[in-house]
Amino acid sequence: MNLRFAKSVCLGAVLSFAVLAPAPAQEEKPSAVAEELRQNLVLPGVTLAEGVSEITGVAISPLLGVSALGAWKYWRTEESLRHRLPWYCSPYVWGTGLAILAICFLKDSLGAAAPMVVKKPLDFVELFEDKASALVAGAGFVPLVALAVAQYQRVQGPDQALNALAGSNLATMPMASIVDYTMHNPWVTVPVAIIAFAVVWLSSHAINVLIALSPFRLVDAGLKLTKLALITLVAGSAMLNPYLGAAVSFVFILIGLFIAGWSFRLTVFGTLMGRDLLLNKRATANDVRAKGVKAFLARGADGVPVRTYGKVKATETGETEFCYRPWIFFPERCVTLPRAGMVLCKGLLYSSLASHRGPDQRLRRTVVLLPRYRRLEETLAVHIGCAEVLDSPLMRGFKAMRTWLRSEAGGQRLEAGAS
Repeated sequence: MNLRFAKSVCLGAVLSFAVLAPAPAQEEKPSAVAEELRQNLVLPGVTLAEGVSEITGVAISPLLGVSALGAWKYWRTEESLRHRLPWYCSPYVWGTGLAILAICFLKDSLGAAAPMVVKKPLDFVELFEDKASALVAGAGFVPLVALAVAQYQRVQGPDQALNALAGSNLATMPMASIVDYTMHNPWVTVPVAIIAFAVVWLSSHAINVLIALSPFRLVDAGLKLTKLALITLVAGSAMLNPYLGAAVSFVFILIGLFIAGWSFRLTVFGTLMGRDLLLNKRATANDVRAKGVKAFLARGADGVPVRTYGKVKATETGETEFCYRPWIFFPERCVTLPRAGMVLCKGLLYSSLASHRGPDQRLRRTVVLLPRYRRLEETLAVHIGCAEVLDSPLMRGFKAMRTWLRSEAGGQRLEAGAS
């Protein structure tokens, strides 16, 4: 960026010298300098398009994006100028990032043969790694790109330079002045860049949450290939044409804005569920009575979307309510849960509330409880007012398998003793 700016200043000085030169040489110099400008000076719009593509690509995979971009810029910069590069271009930074990516690749490759009880905790660890990488990229990378783009927009393109010499008044138009002020003001460009990064990262991070929650290896592989295809699409289109890369990036940003609510709820769901499972958090009966029961909606109710985070409470009138804060920060709201036929279902990883619905009296899950409430099902049933405590279908299958294995092992021991 500094090299381009210095080159443009030098070429501008040459252009000024050409204007002030004697008359015989004055007819050839402007056209020659203009041609040199067109060949060596990058238009401001190209820099903006490249910045949008960089932010979008890094948002899809922060660790991969920052590491790859840092390594690429490091190797393309002359050795004598590498000390002027940003922090993410340091070999210690992108080398560490690539090493972590190699470990994740080995986890995915070797984890295909590992049991799910071993692989899934590692998927949740990778989930939190993606959050940490996004925090670092959002705070240290995105503002640098936004500031660099805003600064470089001040360098005029070749056509603009020639128009200025001709006395053009285009820059004095009100709309042009507003756009120029917006592009040059870091108080505008930096927040806009951070918002664009956040919405794209949320939608991309939702894929990581689905990978961590999915019990099927084939689905995990398909989701990882989908994420790799997305970042390849952004990088490939930007390499073909900067404006094409910016157009693809704007499509991703619009999609991210459209599904921001769904992505945010899924991110909160995966974060809290993964935290309880990795840290093996355990709630007590006193926690249930004092703080309520933290849970997620498993089915929309009264306009409240699925996976909304809140608390299950029993009111003094005997009703069961789910209370939540929209986007976690707004005032609390409550919806009434169906109490008739409500039961508490035990699960392998977490419990849930369900109710009998329909003529066949099938159980329909309404609320998913955090894993910290395992082994407190009886206390929860009394606190919430459930009719009974049942085992979930997966729990029943697991217990049946365990009983069968015990009976088989016991029969073999009896046969061995008889012989």
